[in-house]
Amino acid sequence: MLRKTIFWIHLASALTSGTVIAIMSITGIGIAFEEEILAWADREVSQIVPPPDASPLSIEQLQAIVRAKRPDYAFNFLRVPSDPSEAYQFLLDWEDPLYINPYTGEIADTRAQTAHLILHELEMWHRFLGMDGEDTWLIGRHINGACNLAFLLLCITGLYLWMPRALKWRLFKNALLLKKKNASKARDFNWHNVFGIWSLPFLVILAGTAVVISYEWGHNLPFLLHGETPTESRTFGMMATPPARLPTPPADADLLPYDQLIASTKARFPDWQCIGIPMTAAPDRPPATEPIELYLTRPDFMPSRAWTPVEVDPYTGEILQFTRFQDRSPGLRARVWARFLHTGAGYGVPGKIVATLASAASLVLVYTGFALAYRRFRS
Repeated sequence: MLRKTIFWIHLASALTSGTVIAIMSITGIGIAFEEEILAWADREVSQIVPPPDASPLSIEQLQAIVRAKRPDYAFNFLRVPSDPSEAYQFLLDWEDPLYINPYTGEIADTRAQTAHLILHELEMWHRFLGMDGEDTWLIGRHINGACNLAFLLLCITGLYLWMPRALKWRLFKNALLLKKKNASKARDFNWHNVFGIWSLPFLVILAGTAVVISYEWGHNLPFLLHGETPTESRTFGMMATPPARLPTPPADADLLPYDQLIASTKARFPDWQCIGIPMTAAPDRPPATEPIELYLTRPDFMPSRAWTPVEVDPYTGEILQFTRFQDRSPGLRARVWARFLHTGAGYGVPGKIVATLASAASLVLVYTGFALAYRRFRS
């Protein structure tokens, strides 16, 4: 009786959520390698050949070049890579990169606009079921969230149903290995069992972390398990730290050039890979009342673990504060891990490949599940 009840729970959950699960799986596969796709699209404009024995122009000089050549481009951020064969990037609200050769001042536009638009549309379907309008995005988010819960329920009930009634190796073997010759119904049943059990650990991670991302109570859970107060922000803002206090500068103090601010950060973190600098497109920098926050990237698979915000005194170049991933609370680290385990990015490209294969396996489960249900109800 218990097995029959669990079966009908499994079947009802699958029929009501299967289509949305398939959409989330397809779009998840599409956006898993977003960073790599955009980098590949811009590969020809992002790479440069540094002249021998040449020094890069100052950041102020590069700003002046962009203002002169692109007066309508109101950039507010700059990325400086450590690799001398990579171009610098001016950005507008973290997007629309403009590449500039730091040695010659030559400018090149991004070539990833189309790829970016496609990936953005896939992301809207993955997060909001395509309902990205001002009045509809919340509906799509709730539908996807409910289907993520249903997916997690399918994983749990599916494991129970997969277990053979008798603990015999022959029965386990039938549920673990694909069979070459099978009629359509037996084939679908075999595929559903085999793809389900081999992908189960990864699907549990994908569905479980999706629940953490989808719901406020899910977001709160990692913090509460560590006895911490959850952050109000559920986005990247949850990693924000209270700013350091800027010492009162002398009356005649001048702002240091950006290159000197970067130099102190390079000296403190010699393994740096990239440094991001918020800035204004205006030719004159206003007097600073707060430290300038540099966004340092260090070698690591996971983006948020590689990211270290460094606050620098804009008048002296002194590092006032920096926050590494390991310095953050256990609850916040767990919450960030949930975000990157969901995409596989927590383990770099190998993790993304595993997440992609698990998502592909979920499509097989949706197809075979619907096929088996159709035959059951037809008969």
